[in-house]
Amino acid sequence: MKQGNVKELGPILGIEGGGTKTSWVLMEGDGRRLAEGSERGSNLMLVGAEGLRGVMQRVAKKLPVAPKGIGAGFAGARGKPELAMASGVLRQVWPKAERVRVGQDTDTALAAAWGAEDGFLVIAGTGSNVIGRRAGRRHSVGGHGHLLGDAGSGYDLVQRAMKEVFRFRDREGKPPKLAAALLAHAGAADLDRLVREVYRQREKGWLAGFAPVVLRAAEKGDRCAEGAVHAAAGELAERSAELARRMGVRRPRWALTGGLFQNAFYRGLFTRALRKRCPEGTVVLLRTPGEVGAVRMVEPVLALEESQVRREARVKVEDLPTERANPRSRGSHKKSVVQLVRSFVEEEAFTVRALHGAHREIGRAAEIVSRALRKGGRLIYVGAGTSGRLGVLDASEMPPTFHSPPEQVQAILAGGPEAIFRAQEGAEDDADAGARSVEERGIGRRDVLVGLTASGRTPFVHGALLRGRKNGASTILVTAHPRWKPERGGIRPDAVVRLDVGPELIAGSTRLKAGTATKMVCNILSSVAMIRLGRVYDNLMVHVVPSNEKLKARAIRLVQMLTKVGAEEAERALFDAGGKVVAAVQTLKGKRKTRSKSVLRGKRAEG
Repeated sequence: MKQGNVKELGPILGIEGGGTKTSWVLMEGDGRRLAEGSERGSNLMLVGAEGLRGVMQRVAKKLPVAPKGIGAGFAGARGKPELAMASGVLRQVWPKAERVRVGQDTDTALAAAWGAEDGFLVIAGTGSNVIGRRAGRRHSVGGHGHLLGDAGSGYDLVQRAMKEVFRFRDREGKPPKLAAALLAHAGAADLDRLVREVYRQREKGWLAGFAPVVLRAAEKGDRCAEGAVHAAAGELAERSAELARRMGVRRPRWALTGGLFQNAFYRGLFTRALRKRCPEGTVVLLRTPGEVGAVRMVEPVLALEESQVRREARVKVEDLPTERANPRSRGSHKKSVVQLVRSFVEEEAFTVRALHGAHREIGRAAEIVSRALRKGGRLIYVGAGTSGRLGVLDASEMPPTFHSPPEQVQAILAGGPEAIFRAQEGAEDDADAGARSVEERGIGRRDVLVGLTASGRTPFVHGALLRGRKNGASTILVTAHPRWKPERGGIRPDAVVRLDVGPELIAGSTRLKAGTATKMVCNILSSVAMIRLGRVYDNLMVHVVPSNEKLKARAIRLVQMLTKVGAEEAERALFDAGGKVVAAVQTLKGKRKTRSKSVLRGKRAEG
């Protein structure tokens, strides 16, 4: 076999193992993708040999054919021990692979950019790093982590911006405009609470997540944000230029990768700063994904015409009812506020109609949920975007409303908790991530999984439902697609709730009628289950948790209604019962029976 002939070598598996996700692709030499997907993270410092073996075995099960060559780059591969361990695991899982190349995750990006040729790579995401290769030798600057470096990273520019915010408040006695945007992003009430969150969060990714907020403010000319972004981009450019000078490269060619460089404003600042320092250099934005770069670690001359950009299936939005134009909202941009309000109010009639039309389907779903919870199982919502947030909302309301254990009703949101306040790009399209979320929560036979997706097609939700059904859980789909049908090889839920809300007043904005109807279905499913569990007496919320003054007053009123005692006695009984209405009522009724018996015995004694 000739060295470097991919067609003779056979399929090559490329793996990029990050801290949160492992992406992989199986490719032929002409750039065709035979299979691709993702699994949980495989940072070598975190997962170890056993964890890595588990991830690779899951990849192996999804491959149509065994690879003849393997290229892999892993986060946490700090030196020879980690690389040797990873190589050993790969050879155990694929013993017939003829060629195995293992490196750091930065090696996959460098190979994606330049194959085996000389060149430079600048990474700016949560962290930052600059790598160069000349005559086969690899050099780098930065990449020492957020405490010791990472200049120009998301973490770095946010930290600089926050310092400017607090410096401004200390100097002027009031916060700058940027503070409001940061608070909105964090969901914090004030800057002091934001400080607590900053020190409570231990992962640098949380702080780096504010980068889009800072970049938007900088684009609009906010001084605090603008100064921070300019300084961060400038320092990263300076370090990049230093590496080129150190390596003696007069005409360096740079490939840019990482989340920050996807932002045109930041990319422009960095590029201009770099060209001032290296006027003869060239700059390109890297579009080849890291797992394809891992393939090029094995075969540098791999054809890339078909793999420069990830191929994604196009969604036929015209087939989705919520994406169609609503004739009742034509000319909205010309209507007055009063006319617009009337349109929105009148349109909700279609929400009620949709719920009526689906009441049998909702009933079937409610029976499944109630049965699962009565048997000690869990209700778990899973969704993305608006639908996913509605699941989070309903789950979060259960403990204070019904005093249910927090684990009894849960929600899985594509993109994680950060997606509550801001969209996580691509999160809803990751079916493998949906499956992993189900696996990692141990969802099984006693549980019920409710998929929330207005379109009925969200891959994250489908991946979760498929894995849930495989694990024996009951599955339910709630969708605003009235003609939704299962596809061959796809999900087959135990119940499907189809909500025919029609087109939205703003085409495609499923947070409107579709969202309202979905929230109502969640309300019904969880509330019916709680009633069946005995957490409602008559029509009273007797398991309410009196966590504030309003709820405390409600709890006292409930005790009064059920025992006919005065407010002071009800409050005292509630205090003695630790805020539990049912316990307070039982205590008071017990005392009343005791008093009645005492009175009866007294009358008999007198007789």
